[in-house]
Amino acid sequence: MPLKADLLLIRRDLTVALPFPFHFLGERTLVEYKSPDDAATQEDLAKLQIYGLLYALREGILHRRNLTLWLIASHFRAHVSLPGGAYLAKPRDVGVGVRGGTLDKFPTFFIDLTRLPFQPEALPLLMVAKSTREREMVEFLIDHFREYPQHVRFLRELHAQMLREVLHMKQLTPEQIGIDYRALLDLIGEDRAIDLIGEDHAIDLIGEDRVIDLIGEEQLVQNLVQRKGEQWLRAMLERITKQRGTSDAPQAPTSPEA
Repeated sequence: MPLKADLLLIRRDLTVALPFPFHFLGERTLVEYKSPDDAATQEDLAKLQIYGLLYALREGILHRRNLTLWLIASHFRAHVSLPGGAYLAKPRDVGVGVRGGTLDKFPTFFIDLTRLPFQPEALPLLMVAKSTREREMVEFLIDHFREYPQHVRFLRELHAQMLREVLHMKQLTPEQIGIDYRALLDLIGEDRAIDLIGEDHAIDLIGEDRVIDLIGEEQLVQNLVQRKGEQWLRAMLERITKQRGTSDAPQAPTSPEA
């Protein structure tokens, strides 16, 4: 496969003032991004250097100062920059979570997503990180969900556990911040939802979980009877009755046809 950088960012108007850390973007910036579970290494810096050289050659960029390089990661291994290898010259901290220098005469910046201070302008970067500011970010987006509907959708996909915790703390439902769980359930299908929950656990959640409410208890029972049989369902309901020790536990159906 040809070598390709993850992102090419182009500033259309250099006179527009950008917030931190985006004011470190050049007119053209090549970006190498590492996922939250990965770490930036010397190999990644070497690739970024190669990307810069190839792009400058292809686009006829004569002065390397006219092309900026960014290495974005939630974790940086020791010795990402190595003398004799890909080397960040004249390194300096230029802001919290940002270290700048030059890589083979290209202006280059390391963006540490775990250290970036929280501010709304940095949301595009903070959304793709698992940082110590995850809760602060989720709380902000829930409090301002009308101004950031697109970001709230990404919370559901990238920060589901923290979203659930903050919603519970604030005593809010997903629907109250604009998340349409009915549409999501329709998209993945009831069978897939039960697969994700687990057949045994789905029974435990009857009457107690929003997803089960959306599926419908009657539909859930019919689905489980088709999957596991009526005898299995009766045994599971009897177990739950004993565990809860109350007459409010779900009652076993008489038969699928009843």
